[in-house]
Amino acid sequence: MYRDLIGNKINYSLELPKTFVPNPIEEDYQNQFIERYFVQRVNDVNGFIFEVDSVEFDNLENNPYWKKENMRWRISGPLEPVYQNGNLVDIGVKNSNIGSLSIMSKKLKNINLYISTPLQFYK
Repeated sequence: MYRDLIGNKINYSLELPKTFVPNPIEEDYQNQFIERYFVQRVNDVNGFIFEVDSVEFDNLENNPYWKKENMRWRISGPLEPVYQNGNLVDIGVKNSNIGSLSIMSKKLKNINLYISTPLQFYK
């Protein structure tokens, strides 16, 4: 009877994902940004957030047990806002990442517990 109910459904894994800590290289610093990938169990909005690499993120793409979100993270450039002739030309690394965290916190509630500083990886 159980097999009749599940039919040909895919069995997804509940194993914890392989975590990852970015290690930006010089090319990343020249590009000023890295892409960061995060997953969290869908049934635990206050649960642990895992940072994963792009491969692990893609592997979990269709897995219904994991919420998946990614964001651009600025790692170089001017730290504070830059103005020219009274016009804002660059909001700065700090404000850029604070904005990214603000947007991400609407999707992954406790992301600020995982990323405690907007200057992580800044150089």
